[in-house]
Amino acid sequence: MRLAIFTMVITLSFLTTGWAQKTDRSEKTIVQNAVTGLFDGLAELDVEKSKSFCTSDVKILESGAVWNFDSLANRITARKATSGDFKRINQLDFLETTISGDIAWLYYLNQATITSNGKTVIVKWLESVVLKREKSTWKVSLLHSTELERTP
Repeated sequence: MRLAIFTMVITLSFLTTGWAQKTDRSEKTIVQNAVTGLFDGLAELDVEKSKSFCTSDVKILESGAVWNFDSLANRITARKATSGDFKRINQLDFLETTISGDIAWLYYLNQATITSNGKTVIVKWLESVVLKREKSTWKVSLLHSTELERTP
């Protein structure tokens, strides 16, 4: 009887541990998808889509400046008005994703191939981002971007 109980306890611990790891991987994917969603909105020049992946008080540290969402929206709107052939393809390589309660932080390599007004440029960044869970939805609260390389 003791052996049966011991076996059952060990089996249950393996099952619950495996389930917890799958849930953790799934939650990390959801967090990463929020970041990808923000960049998809940028690629589509869609202010509302980009905004849906950000907290209302988001801060973006870009090229030595501190932006809020209005700064980003103005950039998207200006790009949309001046670039008829705009196309942006993002490639995000997530290096580490950590979740603690309702806060997540991650860093990744970002490469964008951007075509605008007949010219194509490839830009590479190292970025870090902090997300908050708001009503079960992950949203970008802080994004810091360091440009690594730009090739025409």
